[in-house]
Amino acid sequence: HLVLESTETGEKNEIALVDDNDLFKSLGILQTGDNDKTLSSNLFEVKDAGTALGLTGSFQIDIEGGTGSGEITIDETMSLNDINNQINDLDGDFSAEVNETPEGKFSLLITSAATNSNIKLSNTGVDNNVLSDLAFGNRSYKDELQTAEDANIDINGITGITSSSNTFSEAVDGMTFNLNPEAEINSTATVSVTKDTGKATKAVQGFVDQYNSVMSFIDGKTDYDSEEDKGAILQGDSTAMRLQMRLRELVTSRVKENGDYQSLYSIGIEVDRDGVMSIDNSKFEEALENSPEEVANLFKAESESEGYDGMAVRMDSYLDQLMQSNTGLIPRRLDLYDNQIEGLNDDIEDVQRQVEMTRERYVEQFAAMEEAISEMQSQQSWMMSQLQGMGGSTVSSMM
Repeated sequence: HLVLESTETGEKNEIALVDDNDLFKSLGILQTGDNDKTLSSNLFEVKDAGTALGLTGSFQIDIEGGTGSGEITIDETMSLNDINNQINDLDGDFSAEVNETPEGKFSLLITSAATNSNIKLSNTGVDNNVLSDLAFGNRSYKDELQTAEDANIDINGITGITSSSNTFSEAVDGMTFNLNPEAEINSTATVSVTKDTGKATKAVQGFVDQYNSVMSFIDGKTDYDSEEDKGAILQGDSTAMRLQMRLRELVTSRVKENGDYQSLYSIGIEVDRDGVMSIDNSKFEEALENSPEEVANLFKAESESEGYDGMAVRMDSYLDQLMQSNTGLIPRRLDLYDNQIEGLNDDIEDVQRQVEMTRERYVEQFAAMEEAISEMQSQQSWMMSQLQGMGGSTVSSMM
């Protein structure tokens, strides 16, 4: 048999069928004797929907299950557009529209707007067969439609689980089911759920990479360059050294309350002699397979819920103590450096003032010396002129 289905899911979709010369009826899709929400006329091969059809007669429109009715009178000058307009001028739960096919043919559609209603057409008057001329016939039709419904599934004996689409995301916590549109009604499927170790492995690899990055940064700031005979900016700084040492202690310590997996080494994470951390993925995934909860608690257990703190919680607590405002080691050390810098700046300003005062004193002294030398030179010139006037003898310069 032929089945017409809507491609949309989860909504009240309806399919309107246009019957050309009772084809659908002959196929058994449309059956006589019942009523329909959408009726279609014959396909007319005319120039356009405004071309006169040359038909005469009248017919009655009634809505069963709705409101409104009326009589349509047609003369030979009327076109499909004219009939369409006359129907739409009536007051009722129905409407009409002209439809054009890709081949350029035209038909008239009459549709009911009321829920659970049907359209009934009947000829009026004597010797009137206009409905047959329009190919509606002195009858009505009913589409054998299956209204679209929500998807419905049963899971492990739980029935009545529905969704407006073929996707179920709330049926089982943490799982999403996508139904196969081609699946048969009442068919069954077995779903296997496995642990996703990839996400956990990626997260732990991120922890390893971040640890190595922090340790490498501290090394770079505290190392001594023997070739240049120069130490890094934090070489010998006790705070940086204690921070690095404490981080190493935390990642190599044990969480004794955590069952079989009490250290990073037990789940495949090692720190070599140079302090570089690495992960053995196969060993880590094996630990996840054996006891995922213990592996997780090794990092994130909290004393409030588990009675002990995991490694990541311990590190977070230590770093929080370091960074605590006013009381943390790093803020206090930064305050110390700020005070030292401020003191050095004050010393620099004092030295600059002393240099300026010394410069001004020297400038004054040099100016006085220049004035004295100028005065002496003036006196020498006067004395020379006086001596020459006394005897005309030559007197050697005193200077």
